[in-house]
Amino acid sequence: MEINTIVLIVFILLILILLFRITSLQAQLNELKRDVERLENGAGSTAQSSFSYNSPPLNRSSSPPNPADWTELDRELQALAQQGKKIIAIKKAREARNLSLKDAKDYVESLERL
Repeated sequence: MEINTIVLIVFILLILILLFRITSLQAQLNELKRDVERLENGAGSTAQSSFSYNSPPLNRSSSPPNPADWTELDRELQALAQQGKKIIAIKKAREARNLSLKDAKDYVESLERL
């Protein structure tokens, strides 16, 4: 056997091993995603995300703070809601404040009214 043939066979085997490993990791990732979704749905609005390091303390009420205490996020959410982009504002509120869908909707609507 030529050296090129041996190198090609080793290369193909290496590719097959890597493909198998990628498939395995993808299956694990999908399982973890399902677990996270299950935890988020099961915990409702009481779960606090450990990934929101830069967000201010959670405001579980649907009423916004006084306009003097508004954050940049509050102003952005109000602007989006007033521009007719309420769904985008609700998504941002949910992500930033870790609110349930209903709480985020109420929060954005209360900002929009001010």
